[in-house]
Amino acid sequence: MDRKMAIANLLLPAGWIFGTIARLRRLLYEKSILKSHEPPVATVTVGNIAVGGTGKTPHSIYIINLLKEHFNVAFLSRGYGRTSTGYKSASILKKEDVSPETLGDEPFMIHLRFPEIPLAVDTDRVEGICNIKKERPDTDVVVLDDAYQHLRLKPGFSIVLTEYASPYCDDFPMPAGRLREFPSAATGADMVVVTKTPENTVPDKQAWCKKLGINEKQHLFFTRMEYENPQPATLPARNIDINTLQSIVLLTGIVHPEPLKEHLSKHFAVEGHFRFPDHHRFTEKDMRKVAEHVESGSSAKAVITTEKDWARMQSVDVINIVSLLPVFVVRIETSFISDEESEKFNNTLKEYVRRKKEET
Repeated sequence: MDRKMAIANLLLPAGWIFGTIARLRRLLYEKSILKSHEPPVATVTVGNIAVGGTGKTPHSIYIINLLKEHFNVAFLSRGYGRTSTGYKSASILKKEDVSPETLGDEPFMIHLRFPEIPLAVDTDRVEGICNIKKERPDTDVVVLDDAYQHLRLKPGFSIVLTEYASPYCDDFPMPAGRLREFPSAATGADMVVVTKTPENTVPDKQAWCKKLGINEKQHLFFTRMEYENPQPATLPARNIDINTLQSIVLLTGIVHPEPLKEHLSKHFAVEGHFRFPDHHRFTEKDMRKVAEHVESGSSAKAVITTEKDWARMQSVDVINIVSLLPVFVVRIETSFISDEESEKFNNTLKEYVRRKKEET
């Protein structure tokens, strides 16, 4: 038994207590002892049972892209990591205040991707939805990330994500494991999506349904993460032909950068990796270290980073340094393991929103 496993076993009693409290809390809402609110507008929540990067943002982006072609879509987040408080809407903020500091890095990234979509942050999702409807009465559907444990909100449609390599059925509540609740909490979701399915893998869906405890009312899907070709984000990068690059520097502040590094290694020599914690707020010192590495005569002539990290580089503290670096950005997209799966997923969501719109 290794040290990590021994520590986890010692923490099992604390995990039971944590999980039991979470289960009792959910039960109080299920029995209407604590009041939950169902908004008068379609709501789609993208959440998880485990902490960490299961792919909520790429899946939220996929859903926004899907629904905005047919409906008036808004996006609501709690705005993790922001320095502001209360309700903040990108539509009514001053231009200089629309930033990662005000909205949080992931909502700000989504705003950069979809500037035409109403986007707001609020720790109180119920209040946040009410404010969005006041601002945009024609809103047909609100997409929310990381709201599965926000039980005051009774969503119209809920999606729980879990990673292929570490599904919630093989984990335990914190601090013994990485779960926010017991795995049984996922039975309340309308959909369970197994993310980061390896390439060339055809999952046994029946076996997965059994081990995840999928019930007859739920849908189960499998998705993969796909990396788009790096795109120039700064003027110096636009003067470089990406096809001529042989070595690069990787800069990340995400939970699991290993798959991206492995992907880039197929196309470039990754000469250095500046790895920071998830949601890291980049500083002038951080960027100067990267700049010194690129300018030191090394063979790496460009910096590659993620879309989420690029959003955090827009801070006034670092943008002047970043803008002088040859920075390329890689977008991470969600794809389903088959056309049949994507069509079923798409039609299920569109039908829900359409039905809710007709009801209201």
